[in-house]
Amino acid sequence: MQSARGTLLKTKLAIDGGKPVRATWLPYGKQSIDDNDIGAVIKVLKSDFLTTGPAVDAFEEAVAEFSEMPYAVSFSSATAALHAVMALIKVEKGKRVVTTPNTFAATSNAVLYNQGTVEFQDVEPHTLNLDADRLRNLNDVTAVIPVDFGGNPCDYEKFLALKKQYGFRLINDASHSLGATYRGKPVGTWADLSIFSFHPVKSMTTGEGGLVVTKNEDEAKWLKAFRAHGISRTDIPGFYRQDFLGFNYRMTDIQAALGTSQLKKLPVFIQRRREIVDQYRRFFSQLADYVEGPVETKGAESAWHLFPLRLKLDKLKVDRDQFLRALHAENIGANVHYIPVHWHPYYTKLGFKRGICPIYEAEYLREVSLPLYPGMVEQDVQDVCDAIEKLVATYSSTQLA
Repeated sequence: MQSARGTLLKTKLAIDGGKPVRATWLPYGKQSIDDNDIGAVIKVLKSDFLTTGPAVDAFEEAVAEFSEMPYAVSFSSATAALHAVMALIKVEKGKRVVTTPNTFAATSNAVLYNQGTVEFQDVEPHTLNLDADRLRNLNDVTAVIPVDFGGNPCDYEKFLALKKQYGFRLINDASHSLGATYRGKPVGTWADLSIFSFHPVKSMTTGEGGLVVTKNEDEAKWLKAFRAHGISRTDIPGFYRQDFLGFNYRMTDIQAALGTSQLKKLPVFIQRRREIVDQYRRFFSQLADYVEGPVETKGAESAWHLFPLRLKLDKLKVDRDQFLRALHAENIGANVHYIPVHWHPYYTKLGFKRGICPIYEAEYLREVSLPLYPGMVEQDVQDVCDAIEKLVATYSSTQLA
């Protein structure tokens, strides 16, 4: 990819009344749907089952095989899956769960759904994943939930060593990382239970939807009952019983059919994401005095759900928020991932204070997630790079070389 430097240096920013880099909005993430996906959904719509049918079983079997795990249980969302896992491992009042502040609120909300106690601990400065080396006060912790931020796996060997020492359950929020590997193995194989998300901006989609993989058959059976009101069937036709209080968290056959079709293309999707990341990395190496790209965990291959670019604010005359506003004015739909969970008004009302995770809180203030999805064409990628360079040229506190 060629730098547009020279023309952009003389171009007025769109936020200041200039012409935007592109005429149409480029979102930060978007699903990729083709005729095979549509055909799979239509086939289910014409079948006898729209829900609780064979397409759900087929999808679960396909994800289990892809993840190299024996059991997979689908849910209506990854949030529902997280809730179910917290209930399964008996998170309840007085039980402590450690997780990262760098995640969507659903990760910690699932603990609160079960009246557990959430504890946020800090991240690695390079990957922004939960830092196993910094974890403290792990005695009597029920579970630790690392999140594979942006699709980049956490350093699971370190977490497994801590699990052996302290005896907690290791739960992998792999909502970003289906298709990623760590030490040559799929992400879902490292923890006691792993949760995937199929939201449209993720590696593949079922519209909405989530899934849990586990090595334990009894846990899989319990999760299937939990997603269906706590009800189990017997060998008597038409007879069922409710064994405990569950929820209606089932995935439909319509979603599952779309998921099975999407899963076949997941390696291609991830390969395209990696190609875009390589282009970004090459381009932004030219702007290394002003921005820095993401770092993969040693021994890991990211699924690249996100490309979190971090601004070197000491070299710029604006803060991240103003940079983001200017980027949006150029029609580049960059986003921010994530507001520290404990900064949300709901969590501050629970007593969480700023300053408890100083590394992440500082890094959040300079993070911008750039558009990254398989359907991006070369001009889209070039537009993102041009827009970033255009902003850096205007906002840099030093002369751009």
